[in-house]
Amino acid sequence: MRKLPLLLFVPLFLMGCASGANTGDQMAISDDQSMTETAEETRLADDVGEDDDWTDTPEEAPAGPDMPAPLTLETVAQNNSEESCWSVINGSVYDLTEWISQHPGGASRILGLCGTDGTSAFQGQHGGSANPESTLERFLLGGLDN
Repeated sequence: MRKLPLLLFVPLFLMGCASGANTGDQMAISDDQSMTETAEETRLADDVGEDDDWTDTPEEAPAGPDMPAPLTLETVAQNNSEESCWSVINGSVYDLTEWISQHPGGASRILGLCGTDGTSAFQGQHGGSANPESTLERFLLGGLDN
C-alpha cells in the first residue's frame, strides 16, 4: 500500500523537474538575448578608429518642452526682473527670484544682480563666507554654458 503514493509522487516530481529545466533554459536564452542587445547598443572605446569623431557625450539637442534652454549669458540676461531673476556667480547660474524678498540686506541688493554676472558683487560682499555660499546653493540651476 505504501508503494502506491510513491508511484504517484515520482512521476509528478519528474514532470516538475522537467518543466523547471525548461524554464531555466528559457531564462538562459532570455539573458543571452538581453546581453546581445546591450552589447549592440554599447560602443566600446576599442571599437573607435583613430579617425573617428567619437565622444561619450551626446550631441547638443535643441531645447524643447522637455529640454531646458542652455544656461548662457544670453539666457541669464533675459531673466533680469523681479519676476525672474537669474545671475551668474563663479561660473554657475542661480535663480534668485525667491531670494529677492528674503535677502537680509534688502531686495535691492539682489535686484542689482538680475540678468548679470554677479560674481564680483557677491565676492565683494560675502567673500568666502560659509552661510551665504550654502544659501546660494539652494538656487543653483547649473553651470554656465560657454
